[in-house]
Amino acid sequence: MSRSRLSIVKNNPFAITKTKPRKSISHSRLKFSSEELARELGPQYQTIDVRIGNQRMILNIAQGGWILDETTIESKDMTALEKQRCELEKDNTILRTKLDMLLEMLAEVTAEGELHNESDQ
Repeated sequence: MSRSRLSIVKNNPFAITKTKPRKSISHSRLKFSSEELARELGPQYQTIDVRIGNQRMILNIAQGGWILDETTIESKDMTALEKQRCELEKDNTILRTKLDMLLEMLAEVTAEGELHNESDQ
C-alpha cells in the first residue's frame, strides 16, 4: 500500500516541490552578473544623478534625499553640447533615411527575383 501511495504522490501535479533558489539578476545592459558588476564598477555603479539646467543633483539613498552637487556646467560647454546634440540628430536622420532607401531597394530586388523564379517555373 505504501508503494502505490508514493506513486500517487509523485504523479500529483498539485504536490509541493522544492525549487532551487534563484540567482540574483542584473538589470544592466552589460551582460554581467550583479557580483561581477559590483566587482568591476564598484559599489556605487547605480548612482542616480540629474542635471537641471547647469546644476547637478545626486540621489543619496542612505540619507533618503537629493544632494546638490556644487560643480556647475558653464554656458560655453552647454552650447557646445547642444550643438553636438543637434549635429548627431541630423546625422541620425540622414542614416535613417539611407537605411529606409536600402530596405526599399532590397525589397524591390527580392520581389524581382521571386517574379523571375516564378516565370522560370
